[in-house]
Amino acid sequence: MDELTLMRQRHSVRSYLEKEIEEEKIAVLEKTIEECNKESGLHIQLVKNEAKAFDSTMAHYGNFHGVTNYLALIGKKGPDLE
Repeated sequence: MDELTLMRQRHSVRSYLEKEIEEEKIAVLEKTIEECNKESGLHIQLVKNEAKAFDSTMAHYGNFHGVTNYLALIGKKGPDLE
């Protein structure tokens, strides 16, 4: 099964632990993100320790709690963005 199929069959976790990500894991994530950005033309971002990110009305639609770290996947609109 490829990544896109897995993403489409996603399982949402909406309640998160207040636990910091270890520096070693952050380094691996950032290296992987850099490689993906170069290959894909996307602008993936790792956002860390941002308590207000899911504090809006729209974010409450997903009923997320305790989110402070997340990945933002950003790309220019177009037919091949997927």
